[in-house]
Amino acid sequence: MESALPESDSQTLSSKPDLSLIDKKILNVLQTDFPVSVRPFRKIGSELGITEEEVINKIINLKQAKVIRQVSAIFDSHNIGYKSTLAAFNVPDAQVENAASVINAHNGVSHNYLRNNPYNIWFTITLPPDKDFNEEIGLMAKNAKAEDYLILPTLKLFKIGVNFDMTGESEQASQVNTGSNKTSKFKYFSQDDAIEDSKINISEFEKNCIRELQKDLEITPEPFKNAASNLNISQEELLSQIDKFIAEKKMRRFACVLHHQKAGFSYNIMGIWKSEESEADRNGKIMSSINEVSHCYLRPVYPGKWEYNIFTMIHTKNEEEALNTMNKIAELTGIKSYDSLISTKEFKKVRVKYYI
Repeated sequence: MESALPESDSQTLSSKPDLSLIDKKILNVLQTDFPVSVRPFRKIGSELGITEEEVINKIINLKQAKVIRQVSAIFDSHNIGYKSTLAAFNVPDAQVENAASVINAHNGVSHNYLRNNPYNIWFTITLPPDKDFNEEIGLMAKNAKAEDYLILPTLKLFKIGVNFDMTGESEQASQVNTGSNKTSKFKYFSQDDAIEDSKINISEFEKNCIRELQKDLEITPEPFKNAASNLNISQEELLSQIDKFIAEKKMRRFACVLHHQKAGFSYNIMGIWKSEESEADRNGKIMSSINEVSHCYLRPVYPGKWEYNIFTMIHTKNEEEALNTMNKIAELTGIKSYDSLISTKEFKKVRVKYYI
């Protein structure tokens, strides 16, 4: 089996930082329960028994060590007026690097990987509502010299939310069919959180707030101060808007995103499953109940060309754990036909920028 590490990250494990218990606890808080307040790092310090200054210094060190990618708002693209899809290109080996460059050049592309499949380049693309997936991706496929391609939008979202338990203190066993971790304050998003298209309305003020909140947070005692100043509002007004975004399900949460290899979760695979259509809801809920599954979607099939309809992203510490997770899902669902797509190279991984 090929390595699951993107080439750009393949050297990171040998230089993986030695994280202290307090580092890991800070990372857990930043991922799951970031305190949206004027002095959030003081609150984190109070919870963990250290000073605000110590929290700030540790977060700065974790960013410098490339453990933390970014700390910012995580918006729901659909609920703020955007649309996104997974796509896959079948590209001849000699054209892979050129194809990756073509795909990466599109501002809407956030993730782009080489995977071990005839459809070898997989990427996610997010577009504003006035853009058409068929037109945009078709042009990209032509310029990338792809022999064939798949457009795989989400038909149903069962689960989305990456949350790496750094300390191992949370409950390991999931409750099948609940899709939740009882000991965590972290909330996964699912189809139930989607706003009806006709009810999506984003004001100019909200767009301006989105532009500020999607930036990497300043690691200072008052990290929201400059963003509020740029918007000509008080910090309290900005924090109130964040609460409103979350209540209205336009923002999933305010949190950090990790470089998962540096954080110790060095293995990831995309599990693909052929589920009977009548069993898709049941199977999606079962898969979502597994802690190692961060994303679970129902996607369309192309009869005779592509017949896997449920996709799961699995993050683990090693290959054995990933394979055990795949076997566990197969056993719980009874699905016999499935496969795993392994990342062999990371071409691009960034946050989508909205309303720029």
